[in-house]
Amino acid sequence: MRSFIILFLVATIAVALAEDKPHYDLEKAPELFEKFVKDFNKVYKDDNDREVHYKQFVKSLETVNELNANPDDTASYGINHFSDYTPEERKHMYGLLVE
Repeated sequence: MRSFIILFLVATIAVALAEDKPHYDLEKAPELFEKFVKDFNKVYKDDNDREVHYKQFVKSLETVNELNANPDDTASYGINHFSDYTPEERKHMYGLLVE
């Protein structure tokens, strides 16, 4: 019986953790971006390039929040090393022609 209770508690915790989708506070975007830059060793050409990628990072946070708010979607979205990519960089990454 004791083993069953322990197994039940572990399963309950696992389910609870699996359902916890991230939601990012956009007011903390500057701090999140600094952590992102550090975690993924990002280097930008200059301040303008950094600003362009920061704005794209914020758009990615908005998209992640929107996707994670959908209760019918079982996937969980978050920040990854592509979160600052511009549309042009994504096209290039996927091998599409950039016009």
